[in-house]
Amino acid sequence: MKGVYTAIITPFKEDGKIDFEAFGKLLEKQESAGVSGVVVAGTTGEGATLALNEKEELFRFACGRVSKLDLVAGTGTNNTADSVRQTEAALKAGFKTVLAVTPYYNKPTPKGLFAHYSAIAATGAKIVLYNVPGRTGLNISPLALSMVAKIENVVAVKEATGDIGRLADYLAEVGEERFDFLSGDDFTVVPFVSMGGKGVISVFTNIFPEIGVKLVDLALAGDFEKARKVQIMINRLNHSMFMESNPIPVKTAMAELGLCRNVFRPPLATIEDKNLTALMDIVRDFKADFYDKIMSL
Repeated sequence: MKGVYTAIITPFKEDGKIDFEAFGKLLEKQESAGVSGVVVAGTTGEGATLALNEKEELFRFACGRVSKLDLVAGTGTNNTADSVRQTEAALKAGFKTVLAVTPYYNKPTPKGLFAHYSAIAATGAKIVLYNVPGRTGLNISPLALSMVAKIENVVAVKEATGDIGRLADYLAEVGEERFDFLSGDDFTVVPFVSMGGKGVISVFTNIFPEIGVKLVDLALAGDFEKARKVQIMINRLNHSMFMESNPIPVKTAMAELGLCRNVFRPPLATIEDKNLTALMDIVRDFKADFYDKIMSL
């Protein structure tokens, strides 16, 4: 796995049902921008609030709508049996790869993590292990990762601590060839790639996918002078995407831009009024001040 994978939002209608018309347009936007792939029903896609039958519908729709994107299904939960069921559903729909978060709340030991990912791997799916301690309460240790590395189907790691030192620890423990490491943190894409990372699973690329492609292409080509400039130019935009819990800001901005409705699944709620103006000022300023400059590099 290499390049930009957009953690795509799940658009809803006013009645709370999935808006497949809008979802199809979002998939086409990503495909035309040249991203490597999309993650469907991940954190940014409000996957934790989707029922299994809804995920099955999303998975089938995505597989039938696009042909050039590498599709990754968000199937990880805090329950091993449920994660297996969701992974089987993704495979049945046509996916080959799943994103499986470390089980949240339970705080499993390395032995428990090995058993969890072994059970998912038994489905035959390729697995992207997702380490995001800010949401799960568990920061997978280098030792635990070395144990999981024995599971052949675990092919990549989404590392979302934002800690470059953590990536160095992982590389020192398992080597540089065992996994494709993908950043789960838009703030640190350039240093992550400079350390051997292969790309990013991104939030801001829901809005500006071509900017993410430009950033990662420059970094992977070793042009870190230009990549560094892009990373700095998108910094304020990235901060705006996390002024409230993801995906509230990114989905709000997309709704304001006419890409979806401003509807969330509870317990998520619409953005605070005080943040809305600031968010859209930043998004519009970025479009006006930096977009063309970045694309011309």
